[in-house]
Amino acid sequence: MAFACTDVGTTPRTRLTDSEKLALYEAQEGICPLCTRPMVQGEALTDEHLRALGLGGSNDLANRAIVHRDCALAKTAGPEGDTAQIARAKRQKRRGLGFITPKRPMPGSKATDVSRGMDGLTRCRITGRILSRPSVIDVRSL
Repeated sequence: MAFACTDVGTTPRTRLTDSEKLALYEAQEGICPLCTRPMVQGEALTDEHLRALGLGGSNDLANRAIVHRDCALAKTAGPEGDTAQIARAKRQKRRGLGFITPKRPMPGSKATDVSRGMDGLTRCRITGRILSRPSVIDVRSL
């Protein structure tokens, strides 16, 4: 069974032409879609991907907008901005594919090569070789 999987963060960024920027500005009627304030002449403006490329967005004009430069920076940076969300998505993808393993795995967890069975024997998960036997405590010596 084949399925489509979107690749996170590998869509190449393309530049808009001046005529495409003007068409977006006119389609928005001079209103910034991020802050809903009007854009006036002389303000620093930039084109922005409404859904970031690293989060599965596209370079289509439907995903682009002309916004205030400050609004674009606020959307991109910060603890919940696009950059943080992209980093989180990439971490989740790496962890899901098994590229990230814990630095200090919990002893006996599946992240270690050692397992302890119900019989008390400690075995190597890879070879199955017995590593240690359970120790017997003499109750009379206590």
